Amino acid sequence: MRNLFAAAAIVLAACSSSSPAASGPAAQIPQPDFELRQIAGPAEQNYPEGNIEIKFRLDIGNRADVPITLSRVQLTTVNPPGGAYSITRRDYYMKNTINPHSTASIDVWAKAYSEGQTRRTNEPVTIRGTLFFESPAGNLRHVFIKELGQYPGQND
Repeated sequence: MRNLFAAAAIVLAACSSSSPAASGPAAQIPQPDFELRQIAGPAEQNYPEGNIEIKFRLDIGNRADVPITLSRVQLTTVNPPGGAYSITRRDYYMKNTINPHSTASIDVWAKAYSEGQTRRTNEPVTIRGTLFFESPAGNLRHVFIKELGQYPGQND
C-alpha cells in the first residue's frame, strides 16, 4: 500500500512540474516592435451588460533576420472589477507568421464581460498580456501592460 501511495505521489509531482509553456530554446533575436489597440469595445456596442467581445489589433514589427510566428496571445484585465469590462477568456491560439524586417497587423477578438452603463463605463482598462512567438532561432515571449481609453477614437 505504501508503494502505491509513493508511486501516486511521484506521478503527481511529475505532472505538476510540467508546464504548458512553449518548449525549446529561447531565441537570441531582437524583441519585436509591438503596439496594442482596442478597435471595438463597449462604446461601439452601445454599452451592453453581459458577455461581449472586444476587438484588439496587434501591430507587430519583426526586427529579426528570421521569420517569427505568433502562436499564442494571453490577455487579462488587471483593473478593479466594475470598470468598462473584464476579460473572461485569457488564451488565444493562432499561427501568424511575420517575415523578417516586416510588420503585420493581427486582429484578436477577446471574450469579456461588460458592466453596461455605469459611472465607471468610460474608465481606462488596463490589459496585461503575453505574446508567444516561435522561430527557427528558438522561442520568444513578449510581456506587456497597456492602458486603453474607452472613449471612441481614443486608441487610434
